[in-house]
Amino acid sequence: MGLTNCSECGKLYVENAARICPDCYRRQEDDAETVVEYLRDVDKATLDEIHQATGVKHKIILRLLHSGRIMGSTISYPCETCGTLIDAGRLCDKCSKNILDQIRTDERHQEHEPQSPSPKNRSRMYGNITDKE
Repeated sequence: MGLTNCSECGKLYVENAARICPDCYRRQEDDAETVVEYLRDVDKATLDEIHQATGVKHKIILRLLHSGRIMGSTISYPCETCGTLIDAGRLCDKCSKNILDQIRTDERHQEHEPQSPSPKNRSRMYGNITDKE
């Protein structure tokens, strides 16, 4: 393990599994506890409501949510592509469908395009070179 700078505060620290310095890790653990305490009293909340009530940064709340540390409450947060409020995953149904449609379209185009030979399969022609003086 080497030394690196904390992505949160910029402080130099010995690399660890959390990928942040010990001080920021403790701060994030405290933030997690604050969010969990808030959500014990609330069944449904948006990302902004949680942020306004607790003061915890949006990215920390999302990180807790995506890592599975916040459960039992319905939390609405924006789709990573279009911003529509969702309560599961990273993309709304419309954006997920759009990506799948693009992948299927690309696969169909690749099936109909003639395949160029790979460099390993190309034959090379070599002629005999003779020195004539």
